[in-house]
Amino acid sequence: MTQQEFEHIVPRLRPRLKDIGRQFFGNEEMAEDIAQETLMRLWMLRERIAPQTDIEPLAVRMAKNLCVSEWRKQKVRQENSLQEALTDHKDIQRDVELKEEVARLKRAVSQLKPAEQRLFRMRHEAEMDIQQISAVTGIGVRSVSAMLSTAKRKLLKILNPKGGLL
Repeated sequence: MTQQEFEHIVPRLRPRLKDIGRQFFGNEEMAEDIAQETLMRLWMLRERIAPQTDIEPLAVRMAKNLCVSEWRKQKVRQENSLQEALTDHKDIQRDVELKEEVARLKRAVSQLKPAEQRLFRMRHEAEMDIQQISAVTGIGVRSVSAMLSTAKRKLLKILNPKGGLL
């Protein structure tokens, strides 16, 4: 098919292709996109189309296939955005739960004796090991270890008064 033949049939095909897109999507913008994409693909195939071929059935089939492909893409995009929204919601929920747990732990730590609080914070917030805590505080290594153990038991009791697993 020559360029002139193609240009001659485009004005006849374009309204039919737009109708297909409009019927499928109910949207003028999508109808125009379908018509343009179909015509572009026909243009790319024009050299392989025999001059006596009735191009309208081919164009109609291409437009319908494009509609189905575009619909599937939209569906996948919608599912992906829904999945992202659910993931975001789960992340937010997880963040809220984590903040609540941190606040709960801080309240529990505040119920410890001042020395136990200091040692607990050195160990878990400053991430110091027992030898470093001993060197900083001047308390023996065994005493630091025993005081931390006592503090942990008290925290477990405060956080879980029923005695079961947290």
